[in-house]
Amino acid sequence: MDTVNSTLAHGPKTRLPSAFYDPKGRDIIEKIGTEEWFSGYTESEEYRKLGIGALVGDIVGRMVGSAEGSGSDGLLEVAGVDGHLGKGRGGEGSIKFALSGCHDTTLAATLSSLGAFEGEKWPAYTSHLAVELFKDLSAMTEPSKPAEVAPRQSFLGSSRKSTKPSSIITRKPVQDLTAEEKAKLQGYYVRMRYNDRPVAVPGCKLPGKHLEGDVTFCTLEAFKAIADKFTPRIWTEACTQGLDEPAFPRSPEPAGY
Repeated sequence: MDTVNSTLAHGPKTRLPSAFYDPKGRDIIEKIGTEEWFSGYTESEEYRKLGIGALVGDIVGRMVGSAEGSGSDGLLEVAGVDGHLGKGRGGEGSIKFALSGCHDTTLAATLSSLGAFEGEKWPAYTSHLAVELFKDLSAMTEPSKPAEVAPRQSFLGSSRKSTKPSSIITRKPVQDLTAEEKAKLQGYYVRMRYNDRPVAVPGCKLPGKHLEGDVTFCTLEAFKAIADKFTPRIWTEACTQGLDEPAFPRSPEPAGY
């Protein structure tokens, strides 16, 4: 598909036979390529975990860190000494916006793993994905209190040991959270916009999992629970697990739930 598009854009000197530029033929080629690259994310939890789970886990972790005020919203990446919160290079006390460059395959893998790429074509040039965190002020009982700060956890594990037990919940699965920890996620909603178009995660359409009246606003707890299922705790170890298992799941493992 890249060859067809490139030769079409570069003029007659690089053109292929005219049959390659037939609109229906190009649609078929694009559909085959898209399914070949990304259908695995919709069918296998292991595929999602190893292919894109680390990145999705980091994104969700930053949103949870923002909700609980732990510094895991990204502040620890730009400030702080010995695990203590400082200020960002511009004097920030928290991170409100993070921008990451990526490939078209990264966008489609992320959306596919969350069940939000059904029927989509290959991401066009300049495509982008915004993952937004909203706070419902009317539902907030009290402001989030800063949690005890420990070294930032990434998909490779902690870069150094903490001398104190951490209360940070960014990488802690939802099912393992205490009632007090779950309360820190209440009143927060996540919305994804693919090329400025809101998209919905299937599991967020269920009752109680989204903002009343708009299924594209997923509760942070529900969004995290879905992402937790394919977020590797230690990515390097996840790569060596299940080597004797079949390539395809024994039972359906649909994305976005």
